[in-house]
Amino acid sequence: MKAYHFARLVLYFFSTFTIISCSEDEVIYQEPSNKVSFVNQSQTITQEMESISIPLKFDLKAITGGYITIELAGNAVYGNDFTTIPHAVNNKLNINLVKNTKDTSFVVLRKNILTTEKLINFKLSNPTEGFSLGSRINSEVKLTAQTPVSNKLNFDTSSGTISEGNSTGIIIGLNTTSTVSNGSHAKVKLIVPEGILYGTHFYTIPVTVLNEISLEFNQNAQSTSFKIIPINDNIILGDYSIGFEIIEAAGGFEIGPHKVFTATILENDNATGIINTIAQLKSKFNKNGDNWYLPKDYLIEGVITSNGNTADNKSVYIQDSTGGILIQFTTPNIFSLGDKIRLNLASATGTLINGQKGINQVNLNGFAKYSENVFVIPEIITIAQFRSGNYEGKKVKIENVKFMNADNKETFYGSRIIRHDADMAAVITYQTASFWNTVLPQGTLSITGIAGDWGALLPQKYSHDINY
Repeated sequence: MKAYHFARLVLYFFSTFTIISCSEDEVIYQEPSNKVSFVNQSQTITQEMESISIPLKFDLKAITGGYITIELAGNAVYGNDFTTIPHAVNNKLNINLVKNTKDTSFVVLRKNILTTEKLINFKLSNPTEGFSLGSRINSEVKLTAQTPVSNKLNFDTSSGTISEGNSTGIIIGLNTTSTVSNGSHAKVKLIVPEGILYGTHFYTIPVTVLNEISLEFNQNAQSTSFKIIPINDNIILGDYSIGFEIIEAAGGFEIGPHKVFTATILENDNATGIINTIAQLKSKFNKNGDNWYLPKDYLIEGVITSNGNTADNKSVYIQDSTGGILIQFTTPNIFSLGDKIRLNLASATGTLINGQKGINQVNLNGFAKYSENVFVIPEIITIAQFRSGNYEGKKVKIENVKFMNADNKETFYGSRIIRHDADMAAVITYQTASFWNTVLPQGTLSITGIAGDWGALLPQKYSHDINY
């Protein structure tokens, strides 16, 4: 028993000695660890957002630096559906915990358009010395589904206008909602009204192939264009519209809602002055004699009744409801039988040409064509009426006549005589006529022509003018 009490006494002594012998500085003090937690349990990257910041907080201001690991999980695929800053390696992020701070964060970025919602799970783990896991070590980020935004190709505007006389044309622009890659292309179809011809009334740059314009896009381009240029054709067509429709888009875009453009071509050939009749024009011979001048604009309209059987290639006959007259241009004739036209006789001269009243030195500048293939009905007259001179320049028809020298050898070329009873008249055919070498028909016939050179009848088209 005494030995037991002695042992206890010895143990107490050494314990007391040890405590008393330690200084205050030698007592070990262990700092509590700084707990790290997610601030939010859940966050969402909506379809309008590209990224989001994920915050972490510390219980205390950090007295030392360190790191903590964030483990990634969920059905969202790293590198395909999303990425992070800093970058993850093997689905783990190492987040730097900075001394003297109370929080930190990292960033999640949406990478591709998602058609279904995806989820990213985060879990805190492995804090370094001085840090520990807090109360919220799990968090999640939802990536909402997005409606795919397709690249649309549209016309810049829906319509435009240009005067026929504007040779610079009008530029028609097309644009995409975002840039395109090299090799992207589109096709535009033309919608052309009846009676309007590509190459005659207008053309495009680039040119059409099978009524379509092909357009190429440069790398990273977001627009392209083409041009429509009206042709100042001197033809009175009135205003007309050309439609353009996008029918093909390939290489990263599709046709948008504004796929049609309408270009309106404004007529510039309408008369801006008084239209005089041919009877009014010819009356100037009565006032001024056989040689007079037109110093300013003087407009007439009529139908071309000649078809090549004239004294030269600069001469035509034109007729309206009041009469007909010979016109001689300064340059070769460009009109055809049946063309209804308007002429400006400014600077021309009224004079006698080949024994008839005519207008000489007519310039083709400022002419306009209304229509083609207009048939002028000849006035049926007798030879006696024909010889009166009252039908000069006009298309007439004489019936029941015979060619006096028709012998199955003589041709139309030159001056030939027709006869009805005792009345006779000359028929002249120039070598410019398509039928000049045709043998004169025998027997009774009807002949149509223009009361023209030297009071002779000038037939113009054999199939129309010689009937027997």
